[in-house]
Amino acid sequence: MKLEKTNNTDAGLAQEPATQNAYAETSAGRGSYWQLNPVFRELIDIYRDSGKKRGLKESTIYKTSFSASSFLLAMQNRGRESLNDIDEKDVISYFIREDGRSPLSGGYRDTVASVFKSDLGSYTEPARRILAYIPVIRQRRKNIQYLKPEEADAVRNALDDPGSGLCMRDRAIGMLLFFTGIRGCDICCMKLSDLDWEKEEICIVQQKTANGLTLPMSAAVGNAIYDYVTMERPSSGETCVFLCMTRPYRPLSEDGLRSAVPKIYRAAGIRQGKGDRQGTHLFRYHVASALAGNGIARPVISETLGHTAPKSLDCYLSGDIQHLREYALSIEPFPVSGEVIPL
Repeated sequence: MKLEKTNNTDAGLAQEPATQNAYAETSAGRGSYWQLNPVFRELIDIYRDSGKKRGLKESTIYKTSFSASSFLLAMQNRGRESLNDIDEKDVISYFIREDGRSPLSGGYRDTVASVFKSDLGSYTEPARRILAYIPVIRQRRKNIQYLKPEEADAVRNALDDPGSGLCMRDRAIGMLLFFTGIRGCDICCMKLSDLDWEKEEICIVQQKTANGLTLPMSAAVGNAIYDYVTMERPSSGETCVFLCMTRPYRPLSEDGLRSAVPKIYRAAGIRQGKGDRQGTHLFRYHVASALAGNGIARPVISETLGHTAPKSLDCYLSGDIQHLREYALSIEPFPVSGEVIPL
């Protein structure tokens, strides 16, 4: 493989266990599933087999099986021994939590519902009845920290400045995060063979989705990686791009990455206050909002971030201040003192 600096511009931002015994060793196996009666356990088994045939990811099957097992165990603890024994009040009280606890999340509701939407053989008809009982739960919204324009400028300046104190490895990691929004786990697993210097592309298999993702390798990103690989990366037989700084020079772990990224914020002089978020996901939000702010279509943004579901983009675009301001209501008609809120 020949390493060459890129010449393009940088305008673009660019198992589940196979046996029941193995399943018993998982957290689900030690918990709800193995406490279920034979009827409810058979239902979960049917769902798992159906999910495999449909090609669902093992992580998805595990998550939904775990959630549905918890739901069924709660019903069982109420004295319900079959799906036909479960009534609407049972289901609603489970999700709404009439005992005073906070309602379950909309995401958890959707996870449980996905099991009862599946083909469950002889259980399909009663499962559809229970599905109709599951209440609609409004998705909780939370304030998400994002990189403000001045913060993004400070990060870019720090990454460009050879005197910022960043080593070549951390600078290359910062460029990848800033321009591509790539996940931290994918940076850790990125291999030298994933870098296509001739096509100026980065081609990876995403750790979260197991799907392929091709990203443009801009000049800023490509040159930073080139400098690290040719001048600072330890001599090693490891195939991963990014290695630890000390012997035996193993591939950079996610814990190692979490230690490296705050150095980028520190070099930029931002987000040093108590409680300020400093993770890699801020860069992912930044790429999504920057692309949206420039009028890029949602499908293109989703493809860039490697999302498999269109809804996955919603939380990222909550930081798209430029477009959110278009929907803001003016408070000028209201009698609010200027000393309270400057107009």
